[in-house]
Formats: sequence, structure tokens, C-alpha cells
Amino acid sequence: MATSGRRPSGRLDVSFDADVWSQEVERLRARGPMRAAAERARGEIAADGVLRTALRACRAEGDDGTRLARCLKVYVPLGDRPASERPYAMVLEVVVARDGAMMLRFIAYGARHPQAGTRSVYERAHKRLHGRYPDQ
Repeated sequence: MATSGRRPSGRLDVSFDADVWSQEVERLRARGPMRAAAERARGEIAADGVLRTALRACRAEGDDGTRLARCLKVYVPLGDRPASERPYAMVLEVVVARDGAMMLRFIAYGARHPQAGTRSVYERAHKRLHGRYPDQ
């Protein structure tokens, strides 16, 4: 799951729990652009891992009340386009395995800056980590 010998240098594995994936991605319209982008990104990550340089730290304490100190994000669609052209994100929790290796675990997917009334990916990640949304 983490930096195994099978990944090219500069890439990390990400674990995707089936239940978390279902809750985060399968809730979305089956042929919609948001779900398609998630499925494409997961396929790329499963095949090659995620580039370390694509990872960005989440704010430890966000203005919206989120607390994501142990989390990284990767913008979706994956690639080199500016962040402003990649409206979605996967939030990944950094965990340490028993052998001391760093591991990444998928915990949330969604819009980075959604329309009013829709939870952001950061709020969804906060709920998964803390059991409630930041405003509850």
C-alpha cells in the first residue's frame, strides 16, 4: 500500500476501502462528469500510484472549521492543468503502518468549492475523521 518496491520512484500507493469508495463516489450520478473523473483517477492511481509532487497538504485547521492535519489532497482530474481547471479532489489520510512505512488511505471525494448547500470534499473528509461535519 505505501512505498512498495513495485512503484516507480516518486510515486505512492493509495488504499481504497470498498465501503468508503461506495459512500464517496457511487453516490454520484453513474455517467456524470464528477463520478467519471473519480473513476478515471482511481484507475490511474491503482495502475501507477500517485505522484508525490501531485500531493498537496490539506489545511490543518480550515476557515470552515475542518480539521485535516494528517491529510493530503490530490486534484482531480489528475494531470498538469492548473488547480482552477480541476474542480474535484480526493482527500487521503496519512497513516503509519506497523513496519513504520507511510501509507495513504482514501477518505473522501468531492467538489473542492461546491455550490452553496453542497458539502465540500474537505467537509466530507472532516466527517469521516471526526464523526460529524464541522458545523455540527
